[in-house]
Amino acid sequence: MPKVVLLAGGPGSGRTHLLAGFLMLCDPGYRERMDTDVLDPSTVPPAGLPAPLVFGATGLTTAQLLWAVADALGMDVNRTEDVYRLLADPLPEGMDTIPVVIPDVDRAGVLRELAEPAKVAAEVLRPLALSPGLRLLADLPRAEVERLAAELAEELPAGQLRVIDLDAAPWADEQGLALQAEMMLDDAMSPLAPELARRAGSPLVVRLAAWSLRVTPDAGAPAVLPASVGDVLDLHAERCGVQELTLRRLLAPLALAGEGATLPLDLWADLASAVAGKDLATDLADGQMLLTPFFDLVGKEGEPPAVALVHPAIADELRERMGGTVREAQRRITTALLATLPSGGPERWTAAGPYVRKQLIGHALEGGILPELLADPGFLLYAEQVPLRAAVEHLAAAGAELPMAARTWLRLAPLFTRTAVGPVLRAALLEHAFRQDGLAAPEFGIELPWRTLWAKPLPGVTALTAGLTPEGASMLVADVGEESAGPVGFDAHTGDELVVDVERMVRPSDEQRAAAGLMLSVGGDYVRVWPVDGESPLAVFLSSGPLGGADLTPDGLLLLADARGVSALALAGTGLPQAAAEADGAAAVETVV
Repeated sequence: MPKVVLLAGGPGSGRTHLLAGFLMLCDPGYRERMDTDVLDPSTVPPAGLPAPLVFGATGLTTAQLLWAVADALGMDVNRTEDVYRLLADPLPEGMDTIPVVIPDVDRAGVLRELAEPAKVAAEVLRPLALSPGLRLLADLPRAEVERLAAELAEELPAGQLRVIDLDAAPWADEQGLALQAEMMLDDAMSPLAPELARRAGSPLVVRLAAWSLRVTPDAGAPAVLPASVGDVLDLHAERCGVQELTLRRLLAPLALAGEGATLPLDLWADLASAVAGKDLATDLADGQMLLTPFFDLVGKEGEPPAVALVHPAIADELRERMGGTVREAQRRITTALLATLPSGGPERWTAAGPYVRKQLIGHALEGGILPELLADPGFLLYAEQVPLRAAVEHLAAAGAELPMAARTWLRLAPLFTRTAVGPVLRAALLEHAFRQDGLAAPEFGIELPWRTLWAKPLPGVTALTAGLTPEGASMLVADVGEESAGPVGFDAHTGDELVVDVERMVRPSDEQRAAAGLMLSVGGDYVRVWPVDGESPLAVFLSSGPLGGADLTPDGLLLLADARGVSALALAGTGLPQAAAEADGAAAVETVV
C-alpha cells in the first residue's frame, strides 16, 4: 500500500467530492448510514481503521496549515524549523504511522495573487510526505501534483507514491459522466447524453452544459456539444441570443472576487457596470435565463442575499479570457467599491460592509493600487487584518514603495492577526507605534484610550520605574543592562533627558500613587490600567514583544519600556472603560497566523 497518495484532476473533475466521500466512509457515524454493499469493494476502505487527521486547506496560509498539523500532532515547539525537525524524526519502535488527509489545496490562501497552493505543496505536503511517522492523502491542482510527484519519486522508496489523475485512465469514468448527463437532461435532450459525456470529459462541464440545455429548450439541440467551461459560456450566450462578451462581463465581478468569496447581490450591477464601462443593470435584471447555469444565490437566513459562481473553474476561465485586462478591471472594481463609502475622514470606513473590508484588499492588490489605500489610516484600521497582512507582506517582499503609515502598521501586523483586537485598540497601538517611529500620529476618527506624549529609542531596558525629581516633577527612570553607567532618566511629561541622582531621587509613596486612583496589572507582553474603584480596565496595552517594564506616575501617566525604547502615555478618562474592556476581551481570543 503506498505511503503517499496525491489526487489530481482538472478543475471540475470531482476531486473534492471524491475525497469527501472517502472521508465519509472513514467516519463510523456516516458509514453506518451508507449501504456499502452497493459500492465497488475496491473503493471502500475497511471498517475499524483509525480515523485520519483531516486539515482542510481552504482559506489558510501555508503557515496556518503547517501549525494546525503541528498542534494536532502534539508538537510543543515554537519555531517552524523545529516542526520540520520533528516531522523528519524516525518513527518510534512499535508505533503505527498516522494517516493525514489535506483536501482542497487549490483553495489555500487568503489572496489569489499570492499563489498559496504552490507554497503549501512545497512547505507542507512535501515534509509530510517524507515524514516517517505519517501517511498522506492530498488533493491539489494537476500542475502542483506533477511538480511534487517528480520530487517525491526521487526521495521515496519505489511503490510508496501513487498519483490518481481523475482525467486519465484508469480513473476517468466516461460511463459515470454519461449517467450524470442522462439524469440532468430532460427527455427531449437525453439522447445527447453519451456524446456530451464523451466531449465534456468532466462532471463540471456536463453539469453546466446540461443546465444550459434545460433552460433554453426552444433553441433546440446544438450542432456541437461543449468540451470545456469556455465552450459552455459561448454556447449558452448564443442559445440565449446574447453577445458572449455581455455574459462574461456580467460574471466578471464574481470571477474577480477572492477565492470562495460571495458577492452581495446589491453590488453586482454596479461592479459589472464598472468592469464593462457602461450600465449593465438592465442586462442583469433581464438575465435570469442567461446567468442561471453559472451562479448560486447564497447567504444565511436573515442576512442580505449574495451570489457566487457555482465552481471556481468558471472564474479561472473568465480570468484567462480577460488576459491583460484583469488589472484594469480590478482597478475599476476597487474604485466602485470605494464609491460605496460616505465622504469624510477615516471614520467613513465604519460604514464599510464585510465585503468591502475583506475583498477590497485583493481587488486593490491585483489592480495595482493597494499602496495608495495603505496611506489611509481608516483602511488600515477597518480592513480585515489577516488578508491585509498577507497583501502588504507580499508588496514589501516585491520591493514596492510603501507609505510610512503602512510600514508602521506592518510592524504591528503580527500582533493584530494573532490577537482579535478591535479598531479602538488597533488605533491606540498604532498611535503609539507612529510616535515610536518618529512620525506624527494621524487622526483615526475615534476616541483613543491614550495619547503618547513622547517616545525615545532606548534598547535593552531591563527595568523601569516612576520617580520624582527633588522639585517634585514626575520622571521615568530606566535601567539599561549591567554594563550601563547607571539609570537613565527622562522628564515624564516632555521626554527631556534628565541626570539621575540616585541619592536625591524620590520614589513615589504609596499615598502618592493611590492619589491617581489607578493601578496596574502587568504581564510579559501586556499592561492593563484599572481604576481603583472600577471593575473594567481603563486601558489595555499589548506589545508585539516582551516588555521591559511599566509603571504609573502619581499624576497618572503610564510609563512603558519595550524592545524599541521608552515612552509616556497620557490616559484618557471619559467614555473609554467600556471600549477598552471590549478590546481586552477580544484580545483573549488568539488565532495563530
